[in-house]
Amino acid sequence: MHKIPVKIILTSIFVIALLCTLKAQTSSVQILQTTRLPKDTIITKTLINSFDGFLSLKDKPNNQNTFVLPQNLLATSALLDELKDIEKSTKFKDDNFYKCYVNNILKLNDTEYLVQFYYMGIHQNEPVLRANYSILAQKKGHQFYFYSPLHQNTVSWQTKTIGNNTFYFKNNFEISKAIAYTSKIAEYDSILNIPKQPTKLYCAENFNEVLKLVGVDFKVDYNGYSHNTLIVYENTTNLIIDGVLASNPEGFDPHDLWHSRVRKILPAKKIYKPVDEGCAFLFGGSWGYSWEEILQKFKRFIALNPDVDWITLYNEGKNYGDEINKALRVDYTLNALLIKKINKEKGFSPILKLLSCGKKSEDYFPVLEEVTGITKNNFNQNIAKLIKQIK
Repeated sequence: MHKIPVKIILTSIFVIALLCTLKAQTSSVQILQTTRLPKDTIITKTLINSFDGFLSLKDKPNNQNTFVLPQNLLATSALLDELKDIEKSTKFKDDNFYKCYVNNILKLNDTEYLVQFYYMGIHQNEPVLRANYSILAQKKGHQFYFYSPLHQNTVSWQTKTIGNNTFYFKNNFEISKAIAYTSKIAEYDSILNIPKQPTKLYCAENFNEVLKLVGVDFKVDYNGYSHNTLIVYENTTNLIIDGVLASNPEGFDPHDLWHSRVRKILPAKKIYKPVDEGCAFLFGGSWGYSWEEILQKFKRFIALNPDVDWITLYNEGKNYGDEINKALRVDYTLNALLIKKINKEKGFSPILKLLSCGKKSEDYFPVLEEVTGITKNNFNQNIAKLIKQIK
C-alpha cells in the first residue's frame, strides 16, 4: 500500500480545518470562527461591511478612500501604501493569491475597535503568509472609518516643532540628528525647486518599529530589513517615519537622501543614473566620503593615468575607488563636474533635463549636446579642459 507522508496529511488537515472555520459571508473579507465578534449583530455587520469597503478602495489614490476621515488621512496613507497590491503574487503568477482573514476584533470603547487581519495564500496545500496588520475602526453615523494606530503608538513620545518641521521621538534620541536631516531635505528641495512643506518626522529605533507604528505587524517583503524609512505626502504635508536616524551613529546618508528627493519629482524610469549619481556625489558625497574627498581620490587617479580615453572610461563605468565595496565611478564623477559647471553658469534647470533624459547613454548624449555643446566626438577634449580646472 502506498503511504502518504505525514507532513502532507498534517498540512491537508490544517488547510481543511482553516477553510471549515471561516464564517459564510458574501464579503471578500474572511472572518475566522475563532474571532470573537461584537455582541451587537448590527455593529458586526456594519463593521465588516465597512472594512470590506475600505479594502475595496485601498488600491486607489489614498485620498479617494471614503472609509478614511480627512483628519486621519496622512498617517493612514502610510498604512494604505503597505496594503496596495497585497493580494498579488509574482512568484505564483496570481493577482489574487493572498486572501484577507480577520483574526481579532477588540472593542476599545463604545465607538472604536481594533481590527487585526492578515493576508495568506495556499500553495500545494502549504499556507503562505504575506502580511499581518492592525488597524483602528471608529463608528460615525452609519459606517465605520479606519485609521492607522500611529498616533496611539507614539502618544508618550516627545514632540518638538522647529519652523515647518515637527519631530516625534523618545527620551534617549538625539534630536540634533533629526534637525540635520530635515535641513538637508530643505537644501535638496531648494535645488530641485520643491515647494516648502510642513513635515512630521517620527524617529523610530529601526525599521521593524517603523512598520509596527503604522500598523504593519509583519510583511514578508521586508524580511531582513533593519533600517529603512516610510515617506508619504498628503494634504500639503510630508510624513516621514524614519528607521535610520536613531540606530545609525552617522545619522543619515546624504547621498541616499538625494535619490529619495529626486524620486519625489521624477519617476525612476525617466532618471539617467550617472547624472543622478553625479548630483548625489556633488551634493551629498558617497560611501561616507565628502565631495572634496572624492575629488582628491579622482585627482590621484588622473595623476596615475594622464592620457586616458575619457569616453571609453565613461561608457565602461570605470571604478577608481581604492577601498573594497566602495566604488567611485568615472561616469558619476565626470557628471558631477559637469553638473557643478552647468549649475554655476545656467542654474539647475538644464541639469534637470539631463537628469530626466531616460535610462540609456543613447538618450543622454543628445541632451548633453543641447545643454553644453558636448558631443561624443568632442567629449574627450571638453572633459580634459574641465579636469584642468580642478583645484
